[in-house]
Amino acid sequence: MADNTDQAQEITSDFQTLWINFRNREDVFVATNLLVYYRERDNETRITPDVMVAFGRPPGYRGSYKIWEEGNHPPDWVLEIASEGTAKVDTKEKPGTYAEIGVREYWQYDPTGGLLVQRLQGWRLTERGYTELPQVPVDGAEIAIYSEVLSLRLEFDGERLRFWDPVGKEYWRTPLESELGRLEAEHRAETAEHRAETAEHRAETAERGRREEAEARRAAERREQELRELIASGRTGTQPPDSSED
Repeated sequence: MADNTDQAQEITSDFQTLWINFRNREDVFVATNLLVYYRERDNETRITPDVMVAFGRPPGYRGSYKIWEEGNHPPDWVLEIASEGTAKVDTKEKPGTYAEIGVREYWQYDPTGGLLVQRLQGWRLTERGYTELPQVPVDGAEIAIYSEVLSLRLEFDGERLRFWDPVGKEYWRTPLESELGRLEAEHRAETAEHRAETAEHRAETAERGRREEAEARRAAERREQELRELIASGRTGTQPPDSSED
């Protein structure tokens, strides 16, 4: 459970980003704040990752994650979001537990700063325990580390944690970014439609003006022609008085 709003928002965002982008795979289980039991018939020994991913396991509902019921398959990837109340435990105690149960990669992220040695860190499990993952140089990122388990590069850009997909050549969008993108697309579509309607209205108005002008010109030409015909026939619209005497 989150200690504060920053931690809660980060956990939710990271979980949903991974869940949404893995949702079409039948061999990936993604969860948040789910109790993981790793000793059979021992309900007291458990751990609760902020975010976890298990490959080779089907998605779907679980009340908890019992490793012996999952084909002895522990989570493959775990992320802990640091807070003042959890940073020490995440750093000192949880790595040993995660190594014991076989979590292949363990990650920590500090959304506010000042709680970890560096804002984003990752470790890979080896025969000797966890070995810190190296940083890779990436333009625009203060910290960038590649996750072999996720096949993604995790980046801290100075403001937030992002997931870069090297295959798709794009950042995985958070649910908020996806929603904002949808709203922006709708706005652009509505704006384009409004502009099209405005242009059509202007075109109709211009065409109506041209028709009215043409009709007025034809009416004037008819009146002018009638006047010319009257003048040519000696009739100007009045008759002179008859001066003859009976």
